[in-house]
Amino acid sequence: MSETQRPNIVLLTADQWRGDCLGCESGRHPVMTPHINQLAAEGARFTQAYADCPICVPQRISMLTGWTASHFGRPYNSLERLPVEGASLPGLLTRQAGYQTRAIGKMHFQPERARFGFEHIALHPNDYVNWLEDTPYAGMYRGHGLGGNEVYPAVSAVPERYTHTHWIIDESIRFLETRDPDNPFFLWMVFEAPHSPFDPPEPYDRMYDRFTIPAPARGDWAAAAMPPWLAARVIAQKFDQVTPEMLQEIRRRYYGQISHIDYQLGRFLGELKTRGLYDDTLIVFTADHGEHLGDHGLFGKATFLQSSGRVPLIVRPPHRTPLAHPALELDSPVLTVDLFPTLLQAAGLEPPSGVDGHSLLPAMSEGHGDADRIVCGEAGRGDGTAFALGRGFKYLYYAAGGIEQLFDTRSDPDDLHDLARRDANAGILLELRQALVGTLARFGRPMVRDGELVAVGLEMDEYALRGRNECAWRGPLRYGQGYGTVI
Repeated sequence: MSETQRPNIVLLTADQWRGDCLGCESGRHPVMTPHINQLAAEGARFTQAYADCPICVPQRISMLTGWTASHFGRPYNSLERLPVEGASLPGLLTRQAGYQTRAIGKMHFQPERARFGFEHIALHPNDYVNWLEDTPYAGMYRGHGLGGNEVYPAVSAVPERYTHTHWIIDESIRFLETRDPDNPFFLWMVFEAPHSPFDPPEPYDRMYDRFTIPAPARGDWAAAAMPPWLAARVIAQKFDQVTPEMLQEIRRRYYGQISHIDYQLGRFLGELKTRGLYDDTLIVFTADHGEHLGDHGLFGKATFLQSSGRVPLIVRPPHRTPLAHPALELDSPVLTVDLFPTLLQAAGLEPPSGVDGHSLLPAMSEGHGDADRIVCGEAGRGDGTAFALGRGFKYLYYAAGGIEQLFDTRSDPDDLHDLARRDANAGILLELRQALVGTLARFGRPMVRDGELVAVGLEMDEYALRGRNECAWRGPLRYGQGYGTVI
């Protein structure tokens, strides 16, 4: 395949964007996403897409390497160097297919200035806060004082023109203006929003004031006896102090951040059209993980409950790529790690041996996915949680206490009714459990020992848990300072 035949590739990634928060989802959340809806109308939407590890840093690694977090052995955030060596996605595209590669936004790389195969990167917050220093709003990134994992509602301390979302779009348009026109390009844009703090700029902070805001999902299992690993999160991160009135406003601001990204994407997508690049560009929209947003009394991520583990995944192919039909919806299980072989195949390359993902292009061409596929993943250091998804069911395991859950993903997408203790579901529970055990054992993960899932104890000292402060105290960042935290 010649370089002139290779499509441009744009990978749009949002941080902490729920899979059900799309206008084209027609679900409970009244979000306005007209530009992403249009991408879905022109391409394929995968309705059962999950993160194999719904945590920020592991997902960056998976997208770069095609390995799940269980495979590279780090299903948690850390300040260690990323295990990305040699055959990274941008490195392969550059060396083997002549792509010009650039990454813009929240990379969450360690070390922060490592490129991991990209020819150039523009980092958020580092380069963004340095840019902000030369504006009237120097030092005002998160100038409201809320930390990056606090869930209370706020409004951006800078006007829209000076937000990080706007900056990422500006940098991306500048790349289109200055790129080498003789080579295809791979552009990875990573938005920090709608990750907390929930602080959209005006007028997005009030955009949903007149909308009916849905109440959070509340599983009967959560009301009865929440698994200890989840209960500890509620106590330590003070989620039980969020009132219903606060929650309504939190959700409005979260929706506002989503619409802010979507409306800004209109600028970038319009630039692609103006420059005659749109029809020859493969565009993917996804997220690293979701956001509980009060569901089951939780916020943030790191679980495989639908609100955290499921992500939006839309693949809008260039005009010459086979597609069964526009607005295609595929409900077979897929993982974000599938993007690695998908994008390589789109560029005419074979993925390296041993990658965990499957290319999504055949399913898009045939109009159906692999109905027999079971996907698995884990989060935590062996004492956390893991899941297996397939056959229309989702199996969850919590190592603390050895607790199992089972949900019917078709009739109960919000994980309201735990079926794990019903005899009628014993067969599917066993099948999914065995699939999970096999996956974790293959990679030597500590949650499996002698062919069985390991149960561990958890110290539930409420006073000690409540004395922690895992979410706060991350205020304004200045002079190119990065995150400097593993939360």
